[in-house]
Amino acid sequence: RWFQTPSQVFYHAATEHGGKDVYPGQCLWEGCEPFQRQRFSFITHLQDKHCSRDALLAGLKQDEHGQAGNQKPSNK
Repeated sequence: RWFQTPSQVFYHAATEHGGKDVYPGQCLWEGCEPFQRQRFSFITHLQDKHCSRDALLAGLKQDEHGQAGNQKPSNK
């Protein structure tokens, strides 16, 4: 899924993955340590570690490097 702003990413993660009825008790973000956290601590964690502009840009950069390494040469 694609989001236009860091605040949209945060809103999605907080409501869809950190909601009272869905929060699993730990962060499931790829590469994140699976520490047990209270739900409100998780919301703060999301904002600080995963949904800041810098964190999202770093993730995009890492994803671009990963995809570039996985591309197969063209047979043209």
